[in-house]
Amino acid sequence: MPVELVHRLIGLTLLLVLLARLSVWISIHLQGIAYLLTRNQNIAVLFMFLVLAPGVFLHELSHWLVARLLGVSTTGFRVWPRRMRGRTVQMGAVEVRGGGPISLALIGIAPFLVGTVLLILLGGWLHVPPRGLSDWRTWLSWQRWSFLLTFFKQGDWPWRFYAIWLISTSMMPSAADRGPLKPVLLIILILAIGGLLLGLGPPFLRAVGPTVLHFSDILAGAFWLAVIGNTIVALLLLVVELLLGSILGVHVEYS
Repeated sequence: MPVELVHRLIGLTLLLVLLARLSVWISIHLQGIAYLLTRNQNIAVLFMFLVLAPGVFLHELSHWLVARLLGVSTTGFRVWPRRMRGRTVQMGAVEVRGGGPISLALIGIAPFLVGTVLLILLGGWLHVPPRGLSDWRTWLSWQRWSFLLTFFKQGDWPWRFYAIWLISTSMMPSAADRGPLKPVLLIILILAIGGLLLGLGPPFLRAVGPTVLHFSDILAGAFWLAVIGNTIVALLLLVVELLLGSILGVHVEYS
């Protein structure tokens, strides 16, 4: 069981890293395409925002809703791009006042949690999870992929696939969102190490192991569809950018 859990954790981590990288790449190259056409950085930022606006709104709404549920007051709700120091562009913000370490951590991670739940529901994996898909060692198995691809046999898959892509591009926590989470994760890590030293690990794993394995497969199905959607969009943007560069005779350099 511990070995299985480790391989599932590796698989989910790889999927999240891929998803985060693709989301950043798409945001940058949306701006690049608009800049090729207009030569205006402000318009490029506005274009990126307009394409991703529904996802940005959901991101900020998740912060606001969780803050309200936890009784933490909010003083501002903004969904509009704003240039920060350097070249950073902030797509939106929710300002909170007060709150303890746990509540601030939950508010910061709220877009990821809400987005993940929506990805699971949109993918339909809650009732029929793709078994074993979270284990990275199974990713070369056609049986796993054929099960995942059943999603595209459903009649309403286009709009659901679009929603999965839109949500997944904006659900990852920003650097500011991750800040309050660090001390909480450190405390959890210390408690986990203490439990292992006291010999509580094996009984705990036997009790929760099957549930964790089942849930990890549900997460893998949701994240894989998001990765596939973002990969398709990234390839389309790359083709468009290369064609525009060839036609216009200019190219965007990304630092």
